[in-house]
Amino acid sequence: MSLKDKKLLTLKEIEGPMGTHDGFLKHEMERRKEPLSCVDNVRGLAEYIGGEVVSLGAGEDWAIRKEIFPGVDILLVYNRADAEFPSNLRALYSGRNIRNVRGEDLAELTIGCVNHMLRYVRETTKEPPEICKRV
Repeated sequence: MSLKDKKLLTLKEIEGPMGTHDGFLKHEMERRKEPLSCVDNVRGLAEYIGGEVVSLGAGEDWAIRKEIFPGVDILLVYNRADAEFPSNLRALYSGRNIRNVRGEDLAELTIGCVNHMLRYVRETTKEPPEICKRV
């Protein structure tokens, strides 16, 4: 599935410049990104969290779309580390009802989805990173 023509928003764009949850979300995503380098089966991961693999066409290694409410989607976008850049995990949002959900709720739901992704890593990796054992 391609999302090139779909409107994708960051949490800051949804909350506005005075929103406070974007920094919190970025910090928590940063803490949770490294174990995702262990994922070999992205389709299995997407199925595990009830999502689907999508393509943004932006050079990402993978992206998963998860509908959390009717008309409210979280897109979790991952890039593996390379010689030039560290790994990156970010969240984007879309859907006709996205502006009906508070930023605080989006941040918490996003972290919940990523925590569930870490449970997948814990279950499918011989020696998962420590954070996977705590979620």
